[in-house]
Amino acid sequence: MDEATLQCSNLENGTNIKETVKRIKNLCVGHPAEKKEYIQKGIVAALLKLIDPTDAELTWQICGTIGILANKNLAGAQQVVSNSGLSTLLSLLSCNQERIVKQASQCILVALQSIDDPVQVFRENMQLLETVSGLFCSSLASTSVTECTSFVLTRCLETVDFDTVVDWSRVSTVCINNIKSSTLRDSTNLVPYLTVLKTLTTRLREVGIQLIDYNIVEILVELMKGVEMTVKILACKIYANLMHFNLLQEDQASKVTAVLIMPLLHRMLSKNERNVQLEGCKMLSEVASIGEIYQRQAFDCNLVHDLIELGRYISVADVEAASILLQAVAAVCSLVEDCRRLIFESRLFALVVSSLDASHSELKIAGLSALRSLSRSVRNLRTSLAEASLMEPLLKSLSDENKQVQVQALSTICNLVLYFSPLKNLFLESNGLTTLLNLCHSNDKSLKYYAIWALKNLLFLSGSKMKKRIIDEFGMDYIFCLIEKGEDYSLQEQGMNLLRNLTCTFSIESEQEIVLDFIEEHCYRLVLCIQDSLQSPSMEVVLQSLYVVCNFVVGNERHKQAICNSKVPKLLLHFLTDSNYQIRIAAIWCVINLVWKETNDICDVPNLSDCRKARIASLIEMGFEETLERLLTDSNVEVRGRAETALQLLRDRTLLESAGENEFEQISRSILL
Repeated sequence: MDEATLQCSNLENGTNIKETVKRIKNLCVGHPAEKKEYIQKGIVAALLKLIDPTDAELTWQICGTIGILANKNLAGAQQVVSNSGLSTLLSLLSCNQERIVKQASQCILVALQSIDDPVQVFRENMQLLETVSGLFCSSLASTSVTECTSFVLTRCLETVDFDTVVDWSRVSTVCINNIKSSTLRDSTNLVPYLTVLKTLTTRLREVGIQLIDYNIVEILVELMKGVEMTVKILACKIYANLMHFNLLQEDQASKVTAVLIMPLLHRMLSKNERNVQLEGCKMLSEVASIGEIYQRQAFDCNLVHDLIELGRYISVADVEAASILLQAVAAVCSLVEDCRRLIFESRLFALVVSSLDASHSELKIAGLSALRSLSRSVRNLRTSLAEASLMEPLLKSLSDENKQVQVQALSTICNLVLYFSPLKNLFLESNGLTTLLNLCHSNDKSLKYYAIWALKNLLFLSGSKMKKRIIDEFGMDYIFCLIEKGEDYSLQEQGMNLLRNLTCTFSIESEQEIVLDFIEEHCYRLVLCIQDSLQSPSMEVVLQSLYVVCNFVVGNERHKQAICNSKVPKLLLHFLTDSNYQIRIAAIWCVINLVWKETNDICDVPNLSDCRKARIASLIEMGFEETLERLLTDSNVEVRGRAETALQLLRDRTLLESAGENEFEQISRSILL
């Protein structure tokens, strides 16, 4: 009989149980082959049955042995879970012997850390999580119990699956009370509570508000000034989460970030420890993504140089590290040109380009995200990006099996197809337009959204040939489907923006004819759609709808009359006093184009002058003149200038001849994503 069989037999027979357990533990420590053999014989289940809280020595030995069998061993850990081992071990955390509590806690941790999806264990048995939550919140919980249960809670907190099972408010209150009652001189005992709060504040804004109400922010700042690195990092992460939810005053947050967080990140990125460096990259991504001011601080604190230095030792073969690094690049470069310049001048740009051909979705998404941020640079769209071999991998990414890869590729292409980018022609030559048109019909909302956005940018200042193709292939039914009233305001906004660029002609005769053809055919329906869109609760939809009106009425008396015979003028009068200055400006542009003195009409409508006079009289009677006069003292300088122009036209004064032909006619712009 071999050794493993003998010891298993002794356990079953109850022969020298304590000695047998010790023997098994000693044989398995540092001997993977013996450990595997015992696990295959089902020793874990046998050991769990022998746990007896009344026999402290035996229970302690069994917990230690199970911990060794489950540590970094999937089969051993699965046997703990499948034999109700977690429930048994959790029950030991309430006993009054710290020695057993500590051993049982360690056993639970190694078992959960060794399985693929520890959260799934609690998803299948919610009662276990309630037990864990109760142990964590207990006033009698020891350090071992707190460390063990905080690990479980933190992992489960990352999903919404358990929101109805665990009272997260109670959990956060326990964390807050322990932090407030603790002495900051020995801050290491706060790690479990800070870890839970870090995860809670990532997802739940109300917990962040709770921290503000309990004056925890001041304590976080003090912890960031301490010497314990783990505590400093956790405090920084919680503080950054509060910033993400806009719970802190910007001047206060920017000062703390500049004085405490950025120097800490510099230390982490400069430290010769891979895990610390990568954790620093993750934190930098979180902080820099909040806004431009923090990206500027990262630049001033030489964090971009730190990323570049780190990039010297990371290649696409190191998928995890490269992904984390490129996400940090994406965050610091999204709004600050100086950061982009440094990346373009370094080896990191080559890493971005090579990541586009990666086989791992995680790395490809990170590379596309970085490229998206870098492509916001107008200068580099014409130089560095134009020279790189980007189009082929980008187009391949549009048909990737991973939806997130497709979305990131589309959002990047939005920037690459702008009218001043040399890559626009390359995209069209590579049959990119056909791909975009197909993706516009996707059932996936994100894909559809970004495909329409890219198409809208492609249309900006485009010629009649492309507009005709899009009108022919899309069909007006699809465009109406986008712009007519619906619950998805983001798609409606993009649809109106698409229509805005489609109807922008800049008085080029051939383009006007093509645009006119589809407008004339659907004029009544278009006016109704515009009218409804101007009453949308979404200000983004309203703004784009106003600019569609601007383009719709240019050089065409019939369109002007159609608009004036609808509810649109009343809505325009209302928007002239809107609290949003962008809405006020767009509404003034509509008035300017409605009363503009046309020298000729596209449709050869007779008596243009009489039509214009009647329209002006109607607008004055409605109160436009008085409202525009009040806008001459508006707080926004552009509103004041445009209001003066509109008043001059309304009073039929001749504008200076130096004004360009189209200066007051067309509004069509493309937004860099």
